[in-house]
Amino acid sequence: MPPLGLIADRVQSFVPVIGRRSARAGAPSLAERLAAHQGIGPGFHFLRHALSAVILAHHCRVAVLGAAGPAAEALGGAGATASVTGHGPFMGGFLQPALFALVGMFFALSGFLIAGSALRTGKVGPFLANRCLRIVPALTVEVTLCALVLGPIFTTLPLGQYLSDPMLARYFGNIVGHVAFELPGVFQTNPWPSLVNANLWTLPPEFWCYLIMLGLMVSGVLAAPVRFTLAVAALSAIALGLGLYDPTHYTVRHDNTHFTTWYIVLMFFFGAAMFLNAKRVILSFPLFLACGALYYVLMLGDVLGVVSGMLLTYCMVYLGMQSFAWFDRLVKKDLSYGIYLYGFPITQATVALLLPSLTDVPRGLCFAVIFPLVLVLTASFASISWDYIEKPALKLRRFLVRGPRPASAVA
Repeated sequence: MPPLGLIADRVQSFVPVIGRRSARAGAPSLAERLAAHQGIGPGFHFLRHALSAVILAHHCRVAVLGAAGPAAEALGGAGATASVTGHGPFMGGFLQPALFALVGMFFALSGFLIAGSALRTGKVGPFLANRCLRIVPALTVEVTLCALVLGPIFTTLPLGQYLSDPMLARYFGNIVGHVAFELPGVFQTNPWPSLVNANLWTLPPEFWCYLIMLGLMVSGVLAAPVRFTLAVAALSAIALGLGLYDPTHYTVRHDNTHFTTWYIVLMFFFGAAMFLNAKRVILSFPLFLACGALYYVLMLGDVLGVVSGMLLTYCMVYLGMQSFAWFDRLVKKDLSYGIYLYGFPITQATVALLLPSLTDVPRGLCFAVIFPLVLVLTASFASISWDYIEKPALKLRRFLVRGPRPASAVA
């Protein structure tokens, strides 16, 4: 099995000739675009923040308008309808493919970037260190703040009863991926009741992605782009066949807004496959438009779900390769993870504080008042998280990851 560092060098061989264009209508390849930007997708910084902000706006809208009662049902159970999840005919119909795309694109983007990280580090230890330092410290702080600060403020229970409730101890399981959405007596009278941080539902599939990536590194499959691509293609073919055989049970859609867990894990590896095949991916605006339109049609009709995910992954990569210099000048920090962590609990807390005073105000206007405040508060918490938790934690990598970085670190 060749070492991953050598394979990373081979991946970099995808991008040796900057300025050479594809024979297909003069469109550049993904590899050429990466090489022109020192191996960094120029639009990923913008894309992460844009997706985070849209998800925040969507959650704020549902938190103001209301959702189903129990926490599990509020996340979108099998029988969830447009009415109980706060979606009217427009949001639950024509905009539904866009809602699915939000988390799907995040996982595909993550797979694209983490494949590069795995090749760059070249070893299991450094890869694990990078992932843990990026995720665990900030997650630990957020879970602790929710449990020991936000919870005691908003609970309807006496403080002693709140602190002794087993539900409080279970909430700390979020740090290791054992997800719990509720704290004792917290947000029970909100329009979206009981949920403290619904965003954490993505933690288990994210951890599964990292675990599978580790297995691919150890087995050498990641070090062989052809084998990796064939494995992803085989799994996709199986999933596609099952979907055609029984579309009801093997749909990629869990509810009105979420993909199933297995499917967002598969989308993670669509992104990784896109990175490993960068030389063969053509960046074309007409192709981007065609993929986006076809994705919309397939997802709206809930057919060929696996194909729609591939199309969505291409759209993600195309956007990630575009330049948004104005945004890079405006936002220099990576606030996306902090928005993911703090957006939902801040939304619920703001709704709990303000909505009782707005009972005579139309809910649409309530959203227009509450969301800007939620956005500012969330961005502020995310900025503090980046400055004092995430960025310092990442600096610890130099103590945990020893040895020279491979020449392919630009990936």
